[in-house]
Amino acid sequence: MTLPLLDGVKLDGFPVEQLYPGWSPSSRDVVADDFSVVVFKEDATGKQACWWLEGDDYRASHILTLDESVRKRLLVAMDGVFWPLATGVLGAPLPPQVGPSCETLPEIAVNELSGSWIGGFAPHTLLLPSGHADSGEALPCPNGRQIGENRITALLAAQRGHGPLIVSSPFTALPLLAQITFQMGSSSVSRFQDADTVFYLIWNEALPTLRPSFYYPDAPMLISDDPAAAMIPGLILGWYARHPEHASLIQEARPFRAEDFGVGQASGFRPNIPDEASQSSAVTSVSSFIPAEQPPPISHPPVSGQRLKSRIKSLFSRR
Repeated sequence: MTLPLLDGVKLDGFPVEQLYPGWSPSSRDVVADDFSVVVFKEDATGKQACWWLEGDDYRASHILTLDESVRKRLLVAMDGVFWPLATGVLGAPLPPQVGPSCETLPEIAVNELSGSWIGGFAPHTLLLPSGHADSGEALPCPNGRQIGENRITALLAAQRGHGPLIVSSPFTALPLLAQITFQMGSSSVSRFQDADTVFYLIWNEALPTLRPSFYYPDAPMLISDDPAAAMIPGLILGWYARHPEHASLIQEARPFRAEDFGVGQASGFRPNIPDEASQSSAVTSVSSFIPAEQPPPISHPPVSGQRLKSRIKSLFSRR
């Protein structure tokens, strides 16, 4: 059997001459240093799987099953891609310069890399169920910041309509417009920035009854009922790595403007009671923003990516 994409590849010291029925190699790409990845596809279902190679030697069928020393070498080789994203874009304003990307690598391979990298070299993310916010109490974050009373409850009640996605910041209660929204498998991810603070809302469209997940990378903290919640940080990091255009999209994103929420248009409203259809339309247009009380004076300095960078660096130095 001839398998051109597997020419020279050895499995347990022997050339690869056959595969499981229904599976065939679809791509082979250099990753970093002496590592490469072969992606396989199951013809009947479209499912994909990876082979991780070092040189021409098969090492594992998933990055998590690599020998620890091999996995460490591979992930360290990816620092140049993931480090700038993790300390800048993911949880802080954009860095001055855009680093290298993984846009030429298959999505499945990048997701395995990014999930493993952030799980091994970044601070552990605190994962809380959505019900933790239902009490309405103030929520202390692992990085020392505190989210005010009822703000997470209001944020998780956000609904997506046909207009701009506007939410109340959990940190200052100011209205924010989503900078970018992108698709990540069955999930829709929206990025928000309040001064130097970045957070995300993630809707799993395969589970429409779930409230959105709230991800605050600088804490790091994730509030979610999604069964795959633990994968969210790595998937977002992987999306940035595969889409270098994220930098221009974020730079060009406009801030919230009063007209986004209908301010200044009150004079055009009729005084009569709107019919049911009009009421439904009005709810759709503003349901993603829940007004909150004026924020109290902020007693802490603005948050930047420096804290996240310091925590990552401290752990990185212990590898």
